[in-house]
Amino acid sequence: MPSSLEYLISAQNEAGGWGYLPGQRSVVEPTAAVLTAIRDKEKATSSYEKGIAWLNRCQNQDGGWGIHEDDLESGWQTAWALIALKNSNAGGNTISRGIEWLTNVSTNLITREEFENQNLPLSDNVGALVWPWLPGQVYWIEPTALAVLALNGIKLSPVASIRMRAAIEYFRQNRTPIGGWDVGNAGPYDSVVLPQIYRTSLVLLALSVVDPNEIIPNDLSAIRLEMEQDPSILSLSSGLLGLRTVGEDDGNAYSQITDNQLPDGSWNSNIFFTAWAQMALRGYF
Repeated sequence: MPSSLEYLISAQNEAGGWGYLPGQRSVVEPTAAVLTAIRDKEKATSSYEKGIAWLNRCQNQDGGWGIHEDDLESGWQTAWALIALKNSNAGGNTISRGIEWLTNVSTNLITREEFENQNLPLSDNVGALVWPWLPGQVYWIEPTALAVLALNGIKLSPVASIRMRAAIEYFRQNRTPIGGWDVGNAGPYDSVVLPQIYRTSLVLLALSVVDPNEIIPNDLSAIRLEMEQDPSILSLSSGLLGLRTVGEDDGNAYSQITDNQLPDGSWNSNIFFTAWAQMALRGYF
């Protein structure tokens, strides 16, 4: 049976990126996830370098990334691109321009120009400082966690430092009553707030590198409970990776993932899911 690595290499598009499914157009999110999953695999060196080159070509004039190479509206995909590029030999200018875009992306309450002013005060309204899906929108858990992962490990500007501290507070304020996180922005349908495993895992990955003391036992319990209730591959893979990142494990989830690998080496014939499964099985992001 082909390995998951062989599946991912074979599913790469000619231009260098990956779609969510084989044969689909290349998209930034699955491309960055695959590059993160194969970055330390010697057999994937050529595929990896080709994917990094594709990401570089997709960068927009403003320094961010859109959904794909023809999307000129930069958004949350910028964080995914930076996560992948930070671990590569990509040119420093590409990364620095992406960091500048992500650091200063506007929210519904603070403009890009105000962020660029570099003199933002600390605010009780952390929602004004954390990250939206697209410029000028309200805050959400997923793009905030991805932004923290993207900006971690670099020399932060004053504004980036303020936004990173706000993100930690935002995670603290928006934990669900039983631990873990949902979408992070209450709306009319949020009468009962329950954790969502993929987003909880992203927050755990983020907190593990910026403030692991903020992770509480209930967050891990929430992941285990959700994996029992939602045994989909993305849930199991992201949940297991979140647990293993903080030194925990789950043998049942590990077995379920390995038992559900398809003969072609993939999970669900889905490139994005397969990348997450590979990261979960190796135990680090």
